[in-house]
Amino acid sequence: MEYFKLIIVTFIVTALWDVVLRFLSLNNEKMNYNFPDFVRYLKPYFKQHTMLSAALIAGFVGAITQPIILYIMKFPSEKSNIIYIFQFMILSYVISAFFGILMKATKLFPHLDKHYYDNLGTWRGMYLDGISGLIVQSTILIILLISDKMK
Repeated sequence: MEYFKLIIVTFIVTALWDVVLRFLSLNNEKMNYNFPDFVRYLKPYFKQHTMLSAALIAGFVGAITQPIILYIMKFPSEKSNIIYIFQFMILSYVISAFFGILMKATKLFPHLDKHYYDNLGTWRGMYLDGISGLIVQSTILIILLISDKMK
């Protein structure tokens, strides 16, 4: 996939996952399911932001993180072997985890700090930011593999 298309897809996928997380966070009690605490920590954050503003913030973060990852490694294709994909996912995890620290350190997102990162602590925040990066990259990889099969 072309570089800029991949950045746009990253923005969209990250924003859509944020909408899913918002739904889970704001409807935790209604769903009668005990989601992990980090989902509940986000409830005040999502109440503070509209769906659009929170999704735009998340999409922006994904679209800024992806070029850093792509500078180091190309995005896998259907021709990539499993080792390359694994290495790419490890890199994505590490960059995403450290980008979370950068977000917290710069105080760019004070509501996210107050309601999310302050409750999680540094290490757990890094872990979950890394997982978030893996979820986004896995989703994009699946989309690309499916779209390549449909050609």
